[in-house]
Amino acid sequence: MFKAVFVKLWLAIALWGAFVCQTFAENSTEDIFPEEVWSRYEQMEQAGFIPHRLNRVRKFYDRKRFAGLLVVKNGAVVVDWGENDRRFLVHSIRKSMLSTLYGIHYSNIDLTASLAELNVTEGELLTASELSATLSDILASRSGIYLPAAAEGGQMISSRPERGSHLPGTHWWYNNWDFNVAGSIFTQLTNEEIAEAFKRHIAEPIQMQDFREFDSYSVSGDSEHQAVQFRMSSRDLARLGLLYERNGNWQGHQLIPSEWVSKSTQAMSETNMGDKYPPFYGYMWWVEEDGSYSARGAGGHILAVYPERDLVIVLRVNTYLEHSVSAKAIKKILEGIISASEGEVSLSPELTQYEENQAAKDNLPIWYQDKTFALSLSDGQIVTLQSTGSAMFVNLGSGELELSYEKENQFTIIDRKEPLEITLGDNGEVTALRTPRLFYLYAADAAQNGELNEALQWVKEVIAMQPDSAMAYTNMAKIYIAQNDIKNAKIMLDEALHFDPKNKQANALTQTLFVKQWLLPVVFTIGLAIFLFAFLIVKKRKNKK
Repeated sequence: MFKAVFVKLWLAIALWGAFVCQTFAENSTEDIFPEEVWSRYEQMEQAGFIPHRLNRVRKFYDRKRFAGLLVVKNGAVVVDWGENDRRFLVHSIRKSMLSTLYGIHYSNIDLTASLAELNVTEGELLTASELSATLSDILASRSGIYLPAAAEGGQMISSRPERGSHLPGTHWWYNNWDFNVAGSIFTQLTNEEIAEAFKRHIAEPIQMQDFREFDSYSVSGDSEHQAVQFRMSSRDLARLGLLYERNGNWQGHQLIPSEWVSKSTQAMSETNMGDKYPPFYGYMWWVEEDGSYSARGAGGHILAVYPERDLVIVLRVNTYLEHSVSAKAIKKILEGIISASEGEVSLSPELTQYEENQAAKDNLPIWYQDKTFALSLSDGQIVTLQSTGSAMFVNLGSGELELSYEKENQFTIIDRKEPLEITLGDNGEVTALRTPRLFYLYAADAAQNGELNEALQWVKEVIAMQPDSAMAYTNMAKIYIAQNDIKNAKIMLDEALHFDPKNKQANALTQTLFVKQWLLPVVFTIGLAIFLFAFLIVKKRKNKK
């Protein structure tokens, strides 16, 4: 009898233990999401990261011009290097963000509708062939419509195919006209502005920490259709990546249809851009052969999603300072992170939450409150300053930028980390602004009008406010080169490289000056000597005959 009771007790304990283990395993492997702040791993090994491999990535990262690297594994942060709470421009990542918004309305949008049916226009009449392009063609960058577009770079302009060279839907080319028209069509079909829609449907539901609607702005160009740009932090972009990695589901709420997540990130077109870039493209997402996908912005901004690995990687570059990294460097970083993540993942990792670290803002003195100021530039651009209560903003042509009060008449443009000074008149009205970005606008205008000495003076004003700015010294050098003042150009480039030895523009200009000043004359002299030597030999032989 005692034996039977013992066996029953043992079985009960075993079953209870199995139940507890099963419950623990289920709880440990269920999806992790950030709440108001992210959680992070106490030990990288518990996220499956191999320390010595990650150390190699860190050494390479430190040698390049990255401003931030954020890696999320299984919904928690494992790597947090750089300024991941700072709002940088996202550049072309905006296109993948727009694709996300199309997903919100996927069930109510006809992707087969033609531009003619959607009443899309573009100044001069579009041809019948161009009007036959569908919304699907537009989202996939296969419209075959090759026209000037807002926010397109020099390479895009120079490589644009000839108009009418490809029928709609037959050829992929990375086309800002398509992307900008996709934005216009979205607003037309949904009656929602892009920034407002992103805030309501994405940013608020997934609790983005830094996103504000006014961090978006529109860029115009030689087109009816504007480019809608954003400034966002890495930790907010990582939430967007995690939302996609979880098939559009956020803590049990299906924000984006999983069908759209799959459809928009599948390989629709070959990009044929070499092995440094993803080989395929979907609906405004870059797609890899292994099924991972990414959003990419100029300079080196990356949001990469690896669904099979439950991994999200965000890379940022300080393009405010015109920094950039190569596609080759980006690929090496991503491959290094993948390699570092191939360890064994703990089913019960130790996670801790970040502390909310909002930058403290000094109260705006009463004499700066409720102020407005507008300044018209020669090209028609309007620079504005306005304060409401204790918040003050400046718009220098790229949306509203919040200011932080420092002391006296000195402020900092928070996201750009640039100084700004305000001059008040006798009656307390704003009479003048001083900030590097405004001086650069003045300098560009002067240079465009051929007033190079005036342009120099404006860049000197930048240096007065930012004496350690490599970008300012590099711009001074460019003006001196335009004036053929090589001596002063070299002095400015030496200063630029003193403050920033990795500055690509300064290094490139230094090499150019070296070639012009020393190498070409030496080559010319050697060539001339060889020619004269050959001439004398020939002449001597003729004399012998």
